[in-house]
Amino acid sequence: MKKIKKPATNKLYMAGGGFSGLTSQTSRLLSCGSDRISFRNPARPHTSDRYLQFMKRAFYILISLIILNSCESSNELEGVWIGAYQIHYSGDEPVLSSMRLLLDISKDEIVYKTFDYPMFDENDSMIISKYSIDENNLIFDNDTFLIKGITNDSLVLSINSHYKRDVIFKRLPENNEKQSIDIINNAYSLIGPNYADSIDFINDSLILHIGNVFNTNYRSRKWAVNSYKSYDFLVFDQLESPPFLINKSSSNEISLKLFYTTIKDFKLTQIENKIDTSGFVGNWVWPFLERQDFPLPPPPLYFPENGDTRLYLRIKTDTLEIEQFGRTKSKLWKLNSTNDFIYFPKDLLTKDGVWKILKIDGDKLEIERNNRFHNSGDKEIVEFDRMKNSR
Repeated sequence: MKKIKKPATNKLYMAGGGFSGLTSQTSRLLSCGSDRISFRNPARPHTSDRYLQFMKRAFYILISLIILNSCESSNELEGVWIGAYQIHYSGDEPVLSSMRLLLDISKDEIVYKTFDYPMFDENDSMIISKYSIDENNLIFDNDTFLIKGITNDSLVLSINSHYKRDVIFKRLPENNEKQSIDIINNAYSLIGPNYADSIDFINDSLILHIGNVFNTNYRSRKWAVNSYKSYDFLVFDQLESPPFLINKSSSNEISLKLFYTTIKDFKLTQIENKIDTSGFVGNWVWPFLERQDFPLPPPPLYFPENGDTRLYLRIKTDTLEIEQFGRTKSKLWKLNSTNDFIYFPKDLLTKDGVWKILKIDGDKLEIERNNRFHNSGDKEIVEFDRMKNSR
């Protein structure tokens, strides 16, 4: 057996965060644990009871059809297979999880490839191993799998490790045309079945989720393009986000395929609109004393009782100064590609890394940001007045 660990081709690290609904059969977001697959250390499965009841019968029907058409010869096994999902039989009801792995089975060896998962400090890896078939068992890398079923496009392997699991793979097309994409510094809408989001590839390693509906305080995640042979995959560092196969691409549109209980078609379409940010640079103030519609943040100890509590914002070409309670903090800032968001590169993966611009209108600047001073996931809207003689 030969083990190889190597960096991904065209490796790009990047961030984002609203993909938990990608593998849902409904529009409901599902909670889950790691979807990284290890045959020896199984992933934590889905726990959505209503979803499981809905899918249980479909799983049994699907697997039954595969078994009826099964063939265990090595010739039928040969090809490139992508992990679609697992069914876990660890409790009273079967549960499922997505996967991030690929099998390439040739005449006398198997390539077992995993994809990057930075949030779990796991890099892509590749294992090359000899394999054998003993009756209905596929044996490689010291693991034994029951070949439960195989058709032209699906492979079901079963393993008992702590508990019984079925691992379902989908065959990738043989004559896949390698794609070249140029998406850095561009924003796209991502549309698929029961899913819609807008994401901005702000550099070669991070994205921003810029959709109007967002359910987390952290808009940024890592991303990568991971390649194997003629296949390119768009990979997001997010729970329940399997790799997207890049199917076709043009100057402003990219077709993707996601493999789960069904093969889903997604599309990235470039967003070319930009908001007008003229007048953004300047000196601004948030007059707390005049507008008490939001609680005043707690002042530091020993702050004078009649001290100036207003929040000052001094925006320069590439730096931004925030002053309050006599304390000043300076940050580097950038606009995203649609000019809808201010982000701070050094704080991008924190709660304070992104502000949304709601309005720039003459002497008014309105932004939305995470609540900094109170323990909640709430947003706060801050309306600044332009200070006189600040243009």
